Amino acid sequence: MPRKYSKKRNPPPDPEFDEIPYIPPRPEEQLLIQHLASLQAERILCTSHGRGQLAGYLASQNPDSQVQCHYLDSHYAALSKTYWEEADHRPEIICSPDLPDQEYDVVCVPVQRQGNAELTREMLQQAYLQLADKGMMYCAVNTPQDRWLHEQMQKLHKKVTRKVKKTGVIYSATKTGPLNKIRNFTSHFTAKVKERELEFETRPGVFSHRRLDPGAWALIRSMQVKKGMQVLDLGCGCGAVGIAAMCSAPNVSITAIDSYSRAVQCTQHNIEKNLDAAEQSRFTIVQTHSGEFQHNGQFDLVLANPPYFANFKIAQLFIETALNAMKPNGKFFLVTKMPHWYEEHLPEYFAEIRIDPQGDYSIVKANN
Repeated sequence: MPRKYSKKRNPPPDPEFDEIPYIPPRPEEQLLIQHLASLQAERILCTSHGRGQLAGYLASQNPDSQVQCHYLDSHYAALSKTYWEEADHRPEIICSPDLPDQEYDVVCVPVQRQGNAELTREMLQQAYLQLADKGMMYCAVNTPQDRWLHEQMQKLHKKVTRKVKKTGVIYSATKTGPLNKIRNFTSHFTAKVKERELEFETRPGVFSHRRLDPGAWALIRSMQVKKGMQVLDLGCGCGAVGIAAMCSAPNVSITAIDSYSRAVQCTQHNIEKNLDAAEQSRFTIVQTHSGEFQHNGQFDLVLANPPYFANFKIAQLFIETALNAMKPNGKFFLVTKMPHWYEEHLPEYFAEIRIDPQGDYSIVKANN
């Protein structure tokens, strides 16, 4: 359907949007679109939980300015790129572990009330650090009762303006100087695998941040890695499962994939920290959100610890990726708390299914 704006709630129509199918912004992003309808600035950075609608609108209103939209996950970055590719003045879409290292006159951070608190704190701190002196930070959250985001903004800024709306709260503040203290949000933990003491670095937003997930431990204990195997780690997180597999037998080769830029970054750091040069040469990391990467169906073992959200869409993607990447006699090991879904659906793909309980988890084993 064509893009439409109501006079009451949205900015005035822009001819540039007429040809772009309308996808409603998230409520927190819609608040900032309304609030910043007349914003003019030369260097603008936005983050987004949707298609980058705020960045797209600001790019249309500031056609000669640099307008960027930052994502941590390549899946959402790709959706946003596709959404804006036909626009005359489209925002630059960036996917990276951190906000771009450059100065901005305006940084806009929409915040979800149910989001990751530690990740939000870090992104707010980064947003402040990338602002030019006297630059403006705008934030919005999708709850009118918000107090938490207000507190975070007050920790960064001397003066914060708060505007309460029906669907949430908008905050704005001016950068007046450097921060007194810059917090490091990186965390470390150790794990022992096959008599090797491994040390892992993680960052907010990465799966298994601050400790090794019990499901990952269950998968590590159950995986049957043999000499010379080629192993695929789907949704690698900080790389713990893939690194553990590498340490489990001689001459193992690992390919680890993830869509999340910080996961790829942490995995790279952790293989350099824990593996010798020969092992590192047999460890490949790929950032992909589609499950597509270069291979010839060479994997003996595929390991997966899919997230418990998205209505099994990611689990479905992992299954299809595993099936395409495995050797004819390869094996697929997956850890879950909800084995019944796999028990019902995996027979569509695999001839043999076995489910082994492991405490609160189950290891699903499949092969043809």
